[in-house]
Amino acid sequence: MRELAEHLMDLVQNARRARARHIEMSITALPESDQLILKVQDDGSGIRPDLLAKVTDPYATSRTTRPVGLGLPLLKEQCEQTGGHMKIRSLAQMGTTVEAVLGLRHIDRLPLGDIGGTMVLLVMDDPDQEYRLVLKSPRGCLDLATADLRRQLQEVPLHDMAVLDWLAAYVKEQQETIFGGVLDEIIS
Repeated sequence: MRELAEHLMDLVQNARRARARHIEMSITALPESDQLILKVQDDGSGIRPDLLAKVTDPYATSRTTRPVGLGLPLLKEQCEQTGGHMKIRSLAQMGTTVEAVLGLRHIDRLPLGDIGGTMVLLVMDDPDQEYRLVLKSPRGCLDLATADLRRQLQEVPLHDMAVLDWLAAYVKEQQETIFGGVLDEIIS
């Protein structure tokens, strides 16, 4: 994976496979502690304790389509390469939280990528899914929930092209305001 938006997509896909109805994604820049925190919380079925113990092993997967799951191992490696770490907490029928802490200024940290485009793809794939996206830094905060958008839009569906175009542009604008920089890099 070449950007954190791809890791975000992978974590959300894991949550959806666990039948989560509410998925919260957050990206927080903490310049004072040189940390970038990527966090995904869901209310899905959770991860069995036996699998949770080895979930960052590429050959440990609950999927039956292929015997390898690389998303979590690659994210853990990215965290460790930048001086960070990854924590996974999960309870059966209560959900899972994955928190990836990366070195904010580390030269090997992947760029954020297109978070707005990721949101659009998620909404297009399942417009009924409940998402909440939080982007946060000392420069500002975005807290965007699809439930709020549905209330405001009333009869207009989230997967309407005009809504998707607006969503992509709005999240991109907020990402640039909150994190600054060129080419999706965070100004710290």
